[in-house]
Amino acid sequence: MPVKLSKTKKEKFKKQGEYPRITKNWMRYRQEEPFKFSKFRIKEVSKTRKLVIGKLKKTGKWKLQSIMKKRKNKLKN
Repeated sequence: MPVKLSKTKKEKFKKQGEYPRITKNWMRYRQEEPFKFSKFRIKEVSKTRKLVIGKLKKTGKWKLQSIMKKRKNKLKN
């Protein structure tokens, strides 16, 4: 499932610190702003990748919100 993110969105998310957003176990690559969605679901594609899909407020259709990739080197607390 190839996803092509526009250059302007990618730059905007990088400035916000959201591309990728790094947590203890995951790197999250945002594709769309979360405020556009009313509900979210996580679909596990493999043990190292998950997709966050959301239901759009305007249309009620489901769309990819972000891609999660498992970190190899976990952050130390």
